[in-house]
Amino acid sequence: MVASPGRRALLFHAGGVPLALPLGEVREIARAERAAVEVRLRGEPIRALRVAESLGLDPGEATFALALAEAGAPALLVDELNGIADLAEAEVFRLPGRTALPEPVPFRGAFLLRRTLWLELEPGALAGGGSRVRAPWAGGALPDATPSGRELVCERGSTVLAVPISLLVQVVEPALVHPVPLAPHGLRGVLYHGRALHPVLDSAVLLGQPATGDPRVLLLLDAGGATAGVLVDRVRTVEEGAAGGPVRRPAWDALDAVLSPISPG
Repeated sequence: MVASPGRRALLFHAGGVPLALPLGEVREIARAERAAVEVRLRGEPIRALRVAESLGLDPGEATFALALAEAGAPALLVDELNGIADLAEAEVFRLPGRTALPEPVPFRGAFLLRRTLWLELEPGALAGGGSRVRAPWAGGALPDATPSGRELVCERGSTVLAVPISLLVQVVEPALVHPVPLAPHGLRGVLYHGRALHPVLDSAVLLGQPATGDPRVLLLLDAGGATAGVLVDRVRTVEEGAAGGPVRRPAWDALDAVLSPISPG
């Protein structure tokens, strides 16, 4: 969806994540101290809220305070300012419902600009202060299926996986996965592909294993009505194949059942 002309947004980072607010909602910007619990703007003391902390991220520097136009709203402490964007040049999205964010959801949506996905904050959802609770993983390990047709063989950790070619939309390497704070463990973020956002899962959680490391190869699958990205460490060559060892074949067409419980609330 393309934004309407003339809508402008303030871009900034907190805890390493790109964030944004409509420019009309920001009354004033000032320098701030990282440990500040309040800031003074135009001589007026205003309670300060560290955005990174409220989103469960690393504390960051919190060097700027954004005073909001809404009366009584706390000032938002952020790490870095990245300018003002005209959203007429951006693609605007709702986040996929399967990102399982805790209520109240801290984001109104997202927009893609300069190959970066900026999450638009909902300040009212942060007003309680303190660290929010990361959403629990509502899915689980997929059962194994029997071999079916041609397969792509890949690896995650020490596990060899096979994926039916019929389910594969695309292999993306390296994958540009945009993080979504407070999403469940194992849901690494979202992928922009085909002018849409798709949830991205670590294949380790589908095997019942810890989602550790930094897998960078993404398999975009169309399985069971769900289009989702699944991260693996590498894809084997045709010559390597299954190499005669044990191979896991999770029931990829059951991805929709795994993802369905993952929705806000």
